[in-house]
Amino acid sequence: MNHGHSDHGPGQGFGADRAPHYDAQAAVNLAGYQAAYELGVSALAAVLDGQDTASLLHVGLGTGAELVPYLRFNVPGWRFTGVEPSSPMLEVARKRLEAEGLLARTHLHEGELRTLPSGPPFDGAQLMGVLHHVDGDEARVELLREVTRRLKPGAPLVLGCRVGKDPELTNVELRRLRAYGVTSEKLEARRQAYAKMQPIESDGALFAMFAQAGLVAPKTLFVSLQYKVFLARFAP
Repeated sequence: MNHGHSDHGPGQGFGADRAPHYDAQAAVNLAGYQAAYELGVSALAAVLDGQDTASLLHVGLGTGAELVPYLRFNVPGWRFTGVEPSSPMLEVARKRLEAEGLLARTHLHEGELRTLPSGPPFDGAQLMGVLHHVDGDEARVELLREVTRRLKPGAPLVLGCRVGKDPELTNVELRRLRAYGVTSEKLEARRQAYAKMQPIESDGALFAMFAQAGLVAPKTLFVSLQYKVFLARFAP
């Protein structure tokens, strides 16, 4: 999932020309795109099972697709806050959530997470496809801390990001994209972009960042080549 919504920079490349097509493109870029969202919601619903009311923070909400799986879980008392720096993406999210009947219980905030006004702590949070776009480990840890500062003790966090930089797995990604009709020119541009990317080095490196932000007991929920989704708990 190449979701370019860093909390430390604008959502460049996610303007009005791309936002309406983002989900279709993401489904090609990441095998199991919808499954990643469904498993993230499944994990949050499992940890918070039995709570009639809950408030969830979703950072880098994008088109709002990650909220739709909640409809399967019979949690009408749960409320959501979606943070998204791209206005066109947020407009797509607004229309989708209205059509799905979720908009009335979702607060949409345009901007980076640090611009979200303080309020009561959240029961849980999700951060999908954001962390690997943040430059440098120090800034990544700061983003994680910005999330956990807004959580209740014991709250779950679901996080998805690219981990590692394996040339063989990159070739698998590119070969799959070619099968989906991506042109040679675009594939070469993608290869060069991957070469410049500085993702989190390993699961261990990510877990060390978790620890610095008070996140413990990480569990792997989903793996698709070099994209992984984890569940952790906030233990200040």
